[in-house]
Amino acid sequence: MPELPDLQVFSKNLTKMLKDKALESIVLHNKQKIKVSEKELQSLVDKKLAKVYREGKRLFFDFGKDSVLSVHLMLHGKLVYSEDKNPKYALVSLKFKGAQTLSITDFQKMANIELNPGTAEGIDALSSKLTEKYLFEILQASKAKIKSLLMDQNLIGGIGNAYADEILYAAGISPLSVANKIPAKQVHKLAKVMKDVLENAEKQILKEHPDIISGEIRDFMKVHNKNAKTDKKGNEILQMKVGGRSTYYTSEQELFN
Repeated sequence: MPELPDLQVFSKNLTKMLKDKALESIVLHNKQKIKVSEKELQSLVDKKLAKVYREGKRLFFDFGKDSVLSVHLMLHGKLVYSEDKNPKYALVSLKFKGAQTLSITDFQKMANIELNPGTAEGIDALSSKLTEKYLFEILQASKAKIKSLLMDQNLIGGIGNAYADEILYAAGISPLSVANKIPAKQVHKLAKVMKDVLENAEKQILKEHPDIISGEIRDFMKVHNKNAKTDKKGNEILQMKVGGRSTYYTSEQELFN
């Protein structure tokens, strides 16, 4: 599943590709799996795309007031930009004037597509509102494993399985730590490295794949890498399940329980 840095790059590249282009047509390929009707989608036709932006794990296609299309790619959703107006597994296709067709595809048909959705409950992981104080408060209120808490989109938006591992590795905190047992000193570091890890990952993805609008780039990760046996310090990378998710960490990460 694409996470915050991936989606951040996608949004910038989609804006660069499609900004100020008018929507020529929109086709709903699978009416049963989409929360918005075909008639409602047609209201976007002839409107120009102002920008594509990201909040949490959703992409927002901004066509103006009361004309915002949101896309959550879920686990296997992809964005396909081509001349093909009906690619395999397409859910919705948007044809822009003077451009190719952008389709949202998903062989599992789980991608979430809405028109003018409500505001997300969680604070975006890169938001200025996600302060050290806020992070400490939500940790103090929870007995959950810290990895599970970081991935809870109702609390913090944008972080998934891979980047939760990378953030906790950078913070030196075991993913098995109980959230309300983590001291303020470590929360201070966690708040700082969270933004550092996510912003540096975005830069790395743009450097390696400057035009990407789909997929997951993970080869630069320090610990969440199934092919790596040790980190750069020579520490063994351990693997286990946390909340049903494959979790990568080292014994050097401190456990608070």
